[in-house]
Amino acid sequence: MIKNIFAVILILIGGFLAYGIIGHLLRIFNSDKIAASIVSVNKIENNYKKFDTPSYTNYPVLRFPYKNKILQITDKNQSATENEINNKVNIYYSEKYGITRGFTAFHWTFCIISFTFLFFGVVILSNRKSRI
Repeated sequence: MIKNIFAVILILIGGFLAYGIIGHLLRIFNSDKIAASIVSVNKIENNYKKFDTPSYTNYPVLRFPYKNKILQITDKNQSATENEINNKVNIYYSEKYGITRGFTAFHWTFCIISFTFLFFGVVILSNRKSRI
């Protein structure tokens, strides 16, 4: 009985993680891969203070061609420094989803964890002995 509950919990957690990964993959599949350049850095003040002084986060401003237009968008998914100005970065962009950086090691880690949970949950459920 406890094994079955544990197996169902593993399947639920693995399914939840896989759902998040699939959602991120859909953003990549429905977007166009574009080479963008960082043209400047926006300095935005945070809501909290460090040592009684305001703290700031630097976000890159990306410029790239998209459907015969030149777009300039602030990417608030990742921070940047002043040294990164004029660098080229590969992004995935769509009007519906916005900017996505791609499938990173962070996403691969959660993908492996979700498949492991799903695999062990199914193995535990399939190896149970039927009791009458």
